[in-house]
Amino acid sequence: MQRYTYEPLPPSHIRLLTISTGENDQLYATIRPVPFDEKNPPTYSALSYVWGTAGFTTAMKCNGNTVLYITPTLDEALRNVATLLRDRESIWVDQICINQQDLEERSQQVGMMTGIYQCASKTLAYLGPPTPTTALAIDLIRRVGTIARKMAGEIFLQDREERNRGLASLMTKEEISIEESEKLGISFRDLASWDALIEFYDRPWYERIWIVQEMLPSRSGFVIVGTLSVSWESVKGAALWHFFKAGAVPKRHKPSVRGIELTANMDLPWDWRVGVGCVKELAGRRVMPTFRWELSRLLAMFRRRKATDPKDKVYALLGLSEFDLGMGYFTIDYAKDVKTIFTDTARAILKGDSDRKKPNLDIILQARRTTCKCEVDAEPQAGEWPSWVPDWRQHSGTGCTWGIGEDFEEWHDEHAAGKHVEELSDIASNPFALVTRGVVLGRAVYVSPYRHFSDMAQQGRMREARDEFLGMVSSYPTGQDVDIAFAMTMVGGVLPKSITDRGHTDRWYVDNYLNCIDILSMPNGTTEEDQLRDTKVIEYWLAGFEDSWYQIAQNAYCERRWYVLDTNHVGLGNHRMQQGDVVAKLVGLSMPCVLRPLANGKDYQFIGEAYCHGEMAGLGKGVPPGVDIPAKHSLQKIVIV
Repeated sequence: MQRYTYEPLPPSHIRLLTISTGENDQLYATIRPVPFDEKNPPTYSALSYVWGTAGFTTAMKCNGNTVLYITPTLDEALRNVATLLRDRESIWVDQICINQQDLEERSQQVGMMTGIYQCASKTLAYLGPPTPTTALAIDLIRRVGTIARKMAGEIFLQDREERNRGLASLMTKEEISIEESEKLGISFRDLASWDALIEFYDRPWYERIWIVQEMLPSRSGFVIVGTLSVSWESVKGAALWHFFKAGAVPKRHKPSVRGIELTANMDLPWDWRVGVGCVKELAGRRVMPTFRWELSRLLAMFRRRKATDPKDKVYALLGLSEFDLGMGYFTIDYAKDVKTIFTDTARAILKGDSDRKKPNLDIILQARRTTCKCEVDAEPQAGEWPSWVPDWRQHSGTGCTWGIGEDFEEWHDEHAAGKHVEELSDIASNPFALVTRGVVLGRAVYVSPYRHFSDMAQQGRMREARDEFLGMVSSYPTGQDVDIAFAMTMVGGVLPKSITDRGHTDRWYVDNYLNCIDILSMPNGTTEEDQLRDTKVIEYWLAGFEDSWYQIAQNAYCERRWYVLDTNHVGLGNHRMQQGDVVAKLVGLSMPCVLRPLANGKDYQFIGEAYCHGEMAGLGKGVPPGVDIPAKHSLQKIVIV
């Protein structure tokens, strides 16, 4: 039997198929092209599933007398979802409806996928075959999902304030007691049902990058396991409720896929929205507004998700971003290599668009490299990858297995990305170079060997580090006391509310934090010594040294090293920082960064973010259009490769 041959698609067309089974359980399909207009779409469902790694090995009869080879996972999915389709109902399936061998068609059709899923009458997400506990899980998911919906209201309410009020109660971390769970009809004592629920979310489908674009725009979604199904609204609501409320449920099994967290993570903050487009009534149903989100935030939020083709780490999110609203800096092109695609993406984001958003250099902060090999899909060799371009094949930019190496969020300066950024995009002779302007604050003359706050605290090295700094620096450039500058650096310049709300000053904090750390790091001793230690710990706790203080310190000083510049500035730099690196402020970047001078004496390599005490204001802060940056800093051309 001949293989099915794809005919070129006319402009603004998609393919749809109908499926049926015949003798010997043979799967049959009819494929046909149809015009596609989002304002007047055809009637069809869309499929979401896991491709798998087995290859195109399963034959499916197609259009009467030809055969098309598909993956075994798709064959299984089609056989099961067929029971949920009406007779002769059309369905859209990427693997079949897109000619995967035609890169030009693939690029064009992927650009339409958000609209395809948004216009589908329903999206069917097939997770795989059932287990003995699937029915039990679905029953609990429906009950928990109902409770979540009552708390949050409609998940996609168009009124932002109304939606936020509902979600605020659902997405507040609190531990529901066993007694409360029983009153709700979802007893935490029913361990079999809760184990089944966790198992339901422990499937590879939840890790896919594509489900973000497939499920978020959908008007109606159903999650299918075998022939059993439950609404996507219930699956999402149950995940949110479990993540924020079910801390009292015993953790008896460790899932291999963090499906509950990944599903809860798909509730995108409306504060990130761009644009106000809205699809009108489709098929008589009220639908979700077609808001888009900033691509830089989407890339950061979903970078842990998996993609068979690494190019899809970008392409799977474009349709949900501002780039789907006509910001034509680049188009989807699978013929390009990963390095070029990621570079084009980063450059398009940092250029921005004057009509919709300010240009912003902060995208390069996602380019910091990890030290945890378990979090890397692919690690480029030195010199093979532009140092300023994020490698979104890496699962995380934090580089910490603890999951707490976070940005210096408190110092993000929304005014830092000013009018001057639009002048930074000089195209160098090297197409992978970034040409910008900035100020070098100084060169590192000392870099600490410790890259975690807890390493120093638990080993009793914090006081030693403080004394070492005082021995190097006798006066601080800002005029602040040297010991205060060091202490504030260790917490990223921000004291917790538990300290400030009690009216404590920076000086009070500096006079007490080392004693608190010494007590916390004391080893176990005699009963009397332990009792004395516990008494002191309580005293410091009541004074303001609560868990929030230690967490702030861990977040600030995680996968970073404290350093001293030749200008006597102290700070925290990316864990890859070395002696001889420089700390610089770049126009349009909301915080300082670490750069490594190259041997040619002209170019730099981007190393990562930095906190520099007393120098955290962005270069563009408060600068009105047409007004030069204050002369405190003399800007120089900086080329990053």
